Amino acid sequence: MEKQRSRKRSQARFTFVGYPDELGVQNVGGRLGAKEGPGKFLHYFKKLGGKWPLQERMRSSHLAEMGSDLETNHRNAADLTERETRSGLSNQDVLLAVGGGHDYAYSWIKGIKSAYPKGARIGCLNLDAHFDLRDYKEMMTSGSPFRRLIDEKIIEGKNLVEFGIQAHCNRAELWEYAKQNRIKIIPFESLRNGQAVSVFRRELRNLRAKCDVVLISLDLDALSYAFCPGVSAPQAEGFTASEVFQILEISGTDKKVTSLGIFELAPALDDQDLTSRFAAQSAWHFLNAKLL
Repeated sequence: MEKQRSRKRSQARFTFVGYPDELGVQNVGGRLGAKEGPGKFLHYFKKLGGKWPLQERMRSSHLAEMGSDLETNHRNAADLTERETRSGLSNQDVLLAVGGGHDYAYSWIKGIKSAYPKGARIGCLNLDAHFDLRDYKEMMTSGSPFRRLIDEKIIEGKNLVEFGIQAHCNRAELWEYAKQNRIKIIPFESLRNGQAVSVFRRELRNLRAKCDVVLISLDLDALSYAFCPGVSAPQAEGFTASEVFQILEISGTDKKVTSLGIFELAPALDDQDLTSRFAAQSAWHFLNAKLL
């Protein structure tokens, strides 16, 4: 039985796509540095070992073409994501996406949605201190991706879980938008005292029951500054590294979870590359659980 399971798993691989851009962060007035995120991530990811040859399971690696126009950049990123998702569907390959600002969650989810058959229900569990539901119509920002995804009917509000939201980070109108669109909110204060992993397991189970595909979005400012200083908007309180590693291991074992997106890695703001190392290890825990 074990041998059969191993042969089946050995067929799956993963593709890396990177979004090396920070214009959305600049538009919201954030601290810059995220455009270097994908490159630094790969530097540390390729150093990781393990009992099984995870590095050999990378099918391909691509960076989206970036320029000075944010809308064009998003379109290029969505097209790349769609193409790589389509090419891996038959083999149930996994997509690993790394930003760049969190506005690229828009391109990431849009591209994946386009790759699946019409009518596929896409769900997202977003680990984040912020809603990222800001208005985008005058100017797209790194705080806008989920509002745009909902407004454009790429995902439904009821299929978005905002996990780890910190009240001080979010204006009243964003709470109202979330309520009106039936977005599930899991406040960070409800996850203290060791509750994060068990609550995540419950929310993933609930989301997968009503969706065909589930995506995990990790905005690195969801973690405490002690673990991830290299982000545009660091938080004094947040998840620990161990909590996120456990969450991603749980995600990796779920068949409906097909992609992990990691956003807001800003190496220029980091301390001894701590955040870059954490991001790489996060992906390792997810992929190790998913592929091996």
